[in-house]
Amino acid sequence: MERAVTRVSRQVRIPGFRPGHVPRKMLERHVGTAALLQEALQELLPEVYSQAIEEQQVDAIDQPEFDLKSTEPLVVTAVVPVRPEVSLNDYTALRASMPEVKVDPEQVEQTLLNLRRQYAVLEPVERAVDWDDHIRADVSVSVEGQREPHEETDAEFPIRKNSVVSLPGFVEHLVGLSAGGPHTIEFDLPEDFTAEEIRGKKATYQVTIHEVKREVLPELDDEFAKSLGEESIETVAALRERVEGDLSKNLEHNAREGYHNEIIDLLVATATIDYPEVLVRREVDRLIDRESNHASHSEEGLRNWLAAIGQTEEELRDALGEQADLSVRRALVLGQLVEQESIAPTDEQVDAEIDSLVTGMAGSTPENQVAIRNLFDTPDGRISIRNQLQTRLAVERLEAICSAPEDTSAAPQRQSRRRRAGTGEDSPEADEASETTEEVSEAPVTE
Repeated sequence: MERAVTRVSRQVRIPGFRPGHVPRKMLERHVGTAALLQEALQELLPEVYSQAIEEQQVDAIDQPEFDLKSTEPLVVTAVVPVRPEVSLNDYTALRASMPEVKVDPEQVEQTLLNLRRQYAVLEPVERAVDWDDHIRADVSVSVEGQREPHEETDAEFPIRKNSVVSLPGFVEHLVGLSAGGPHTIEFDLPEDFTAEEIRGKKATYQVTIHEVKREVLPELDDEFAKSLGEESIETVAALRERVEGDLSKNLEHNAREGYHNEIIDLLVATATIDYPEVLVRREVDRLIDRESNHASHSEEGLRNWLAAIGQTEEELRDALGEQADLSVRRALVLGQLVEQESIAPTDEQVDAEIDSLVTGMAGSTPENQVAIRNLFDTPDGRISIRNQLQTRLAVERLEAICSAPEDTSAAPQRQSRRRRAGTGEDSPEADEASETTEEVSEAPVTE
């Protein structure tokens, strides 16, 4: 308190006293005892807190929250987030097989159809609109409760089954209409429509159709296959084989991503995790920063972005809470797996990863390769790549454990990805919160 009195007396001006020489009682009457106590605590608390942290060996990871219990005697409590504690338990007994993938012949035919549609010719016709036609029209739509209609002039779009143009149900009502208008179309929007504010409300369209065109597709023959310009594709059979191979690769990639998320969540579900809420708040901050394209770096930028998406910050943080919590849990168990399995990428592996990135982004042009390499091959860049590579190696190690051909009679069974570790509760947002393995690598695996 004496040191606080000395500091404050230098800052105030009291008639009859020089700065720094104001008696304590006079100063207390002038600024108040509470202000002097606050000044004293600002100096004292950091000192005693640091001393207590060191003496009690508390592994703090964020700033404390102080609570003044009494002043005579001085009693202050401090609550501080500490480093998470993670136990993977018997993770080597986890088992979950990689799902098999098979290309559906209908997918091949649909892909070939979409490819032919890219080279289709549109011919004007004098008849009513039918499926797979293209139309050119003026469209005005208003939804019950909205002030102003949305209007588009000379809009061109195809009429496809199971497709959505403007609002669900609009395309279906166009079939059978003839050129001219305006045609009035009214229907109720679905009760489960994504935009909650207009669910179940009536949509009213005014449509003037200027032109109806039918789609003339090229024949699926060897000539069409050759026209695509790839040397390895000379026949329809070769084209079909290429399409089936590409679909198979995509299915396998997606299946492996889903499998990786599943086995990570299996590891989460069987682990014991104790972590502070501050990690979830930090992850929510990261998600907001990413989704806002860094608009959240300034208060004004965040405010404008929130207005654009029609949400308050509290609503957004609540919506992202489950996803952030899942990301933190995944990151923590993967970080613990890295530690227990001693997973550490070598410099050679980091170099190979940089080479792969440079080749994939820059192609074979030497000038481009140099420019791209200069972006990645920096101290910070290598750290980032090493962390991502470390996470990937951890997931590969977990995949090897879960797919090991061992006796699984006593092993934990495949669990739903909606299961929350340590709570025994289902998380209805877990599927939406699921991120790819690359996204998991961005999370703070060391915390």
